[in-house]
Amino acid sequence: MSEILVEVTDKDFESFLDRNEIAVVEFWDPWCSICSEMAPVYEELARKYAGKAVFGKLNMRESRKVPDEYEVYVTPTFIFFKNGREVHRLGGLMDPEKLEEDLKERLLSP
Repeated sequence: MSEILVEVTDKDFESFLDRNEIAVVEFWDPWCSICSEMAPVYEELARKYAGKAVFGKLNMRESRKVPDEYEVYVTPTFIFFKNGREVHRLGGLMDPEKLEEDLKERLLSP
């Protein structure tokens, strides 16, 4: 995993949110072809907005409790958090500009 993406698990999910005012978590599956397609897009966003938001990845094959709690049924699902609370989510294959636009609108605006 890239240095700019934080691997998140069931065990450390809550502390990850507590430590980071603005965070995005990608819920993904290693067998998901759409996840593979979106991975470079997500990594590029993490690079571009490093220092403004923290980007995590949660492998749904290894961690099942948090996806169940957040009712994540589509992979990938991107959930945006501000002060530990979900403020927005997107799922599936999408236009990279849409993911970035929603990130800026929901998390990075005052």
